Formats: sequence, C-alpha cells, structure tokens
Amino acid sequence: MVVTPEPGWMPDTALIITGVAIALAVPATFLVANWVRKNVDHGEMRFDTRNRDEAGEDRTK
Repeated sequence: MVVTPEPGWMPDTALIITGVAIALAVPATFLVANWVRKNVDHGEMRFDTRNRDEAGEDRTK
C-alpha cells in the first residue's frame, strides 16, 4: 500500500524551518561548548610550593 499526498498538498514551511534549525542547533551547541572549554579562563589558580599564587600573595589565611 502506497500512501500519496492529495494533489496540491504542500509541506508546512514553518515546520520544515523549525526542524532544520533544531538539527543545526545541536551540533552548534557542542561546537560552542568545546570552544568555551578550551579558550575561556575558568578562574583556576596556580600555586607554587610555598602555597602562594602566581601574583605572590599568600593564600593560607
């Protein structure tokens, strides 16, 4: 059994645009998240052996 649309039937343009936008948004989200993970400073501090940060401030208090 083959189901064919009735003559003059057109797909819903808004639905197609929405589907394409969702299909593109998922990989774009991961691309942006990976870029942020690699390139944005997350505020991690580095300490030397005397428990001082790179600026020389003592953080033991």
